[in-house]
Amino acid sequence: MAVTSIPIEASPAARRYETPLRGLLHPGLPFFVMAMLPLFWALGLGYFTFVIAAVPMLFGLLLIHPIRIPKGYGWWIGFMVWTLLSAIMLEPSLNRYLSYSSRALAHIAAGIIFLYIYNLPTKYLPTGRILAVCGGLFLFTAVVGGYLGLILGETRLSTPFSQLLPQSMLSNSFVENIVRPPYAQRQDFLGFPLNRPAMPFSFTNDWGATLVPGTFLAIAAAGRAGRARRFMPVLALLAVVPMIVSVNRGLWLSLMLGVAYVVVRQASAGQLLLAIRLSVVVLFVGVVIAVSPLAGLIEDRATTSHSVGTRGELYTDVLERLPESPILGFGAPLANPDPTAPAIGTHGMFWTALFSQGVPGLIFYVGFWVSMAVRTGRNIRSQEHLWLHLAVASAIPTMFFYDHLPAALPLMMIAAAVILRDRRAGDIERAHLAEQSLAVAP
Repeated sequence: MAVTSIPIEASPAARRYETPLRGLLHPGLPFFVMAMLPLFWALGLGYFTFVIAAVPMLFGLLLIHPIRIPKGYGWWIGFMVWTLLSAIMLEPSLNRYLSYSSRALAHIAAGIIFLYIYNLPTKYLPTGRILAVCGGLFLFTAVVGGYLGLILGETRLSTPFSQLLPQSMLSNSFVENIVRPPYAQRQDFLGFPLNRPAMPFSFTNDWGATLVPGTFLAIAAAGRAGRARRFMPVLALLAVVPMIVSVNRGLWLSLMLGVAYVVVRQASAGQLLLAIRLSVVVLFVGVVIAVSPLAGLIEDRATTSHSVGTRGELYTDVLERLPESPILGFGAPLANPDPTAPAIGTHGMFWTALFSQGVPGLIFYVGFWVSMAVRTGRNIRSQEHLWLHLAVASAIPTMFFYDHLPAALPLMMIAAAVILRDRRAGDIERAHLAEQSLAVAP
């Protein structure tokens, strides 16, 4: 079926069939708490932005009767249940409890965000507003965070929340990275010091992981930008620079695979002109990069095997320790005996789920994203949905080398919920038209 460039929204007929909601506040207002990420980051609570936003969303969700659960969401419920069960495997230590609780809350919050958007009628929270918030988060992360990271390096933000905590808590590296986040990670594996952007998160990999679905959501948002669309090429080029300087190969590879997927899908759907236009844009960006100093960074990164050995050792450690607790896992990543090495069960959500929640937990997590990728990829009728589907599908390749917390996971949940909600609105409209046809039939 051909893919058009027309965004899908619920029609007036479908909106009449949507459940009316009443409350003290506008039902769609809780979603915009996520747009306060810059404020929460400045306060020292940036890691918990989506957890904080999920609280009013939960109350908003409780106003909806009945709460609909789409097919495939059972996988996520299973993962949540297994996450809670895995807590019994935690060793009694502050680090373990903090690591487990922060991750569990983030997973629960992502699930709430999904159900809130899926169930909230479009008249209360239009898709355009959802995409506008996601586009704003992309610009704050890629452009503001990117350039401040390049300029300020490992300088840490002294936040109000960090001033409230005792020194004993701040001495914990996990806590410090949250309440006193660095602007970048300064590393010299290319032979010279390089500021790799991390703001508004604690690590460059979290920054890169967020920008994979964030880029695809931003492209979908650009389709609704109206007159502001004339500024999109400039903003895109501004975002490319820190993406390249971050020398984040996972980010580069994910975006290239995503664009190639879109080109192939457009061409196979008969949208050759769209495929050619996208190819020309990518070629232009590639030429600009090739004639700039950025090309040297790409070449240096491509020929440097930094982190490959470390990742291999981490993944080997997971497989070696897994037989000790294959069913419930270990609850959360475990401190590495080597104090200079990352925690065991990190550097990839696939490995984190396997180590922390065991084989069943991994099956639930992978099963959910495979199910969502398949369901959102069927019968795509708009360019907007194509890019949103890509944000969802990006969970599968990125889980092998990126953690999906704190921001990539909720962004992918948002993309999936928007597509499925739009389709449910379409089903309601078709049912309404069928009723009208029967009513006028002789």
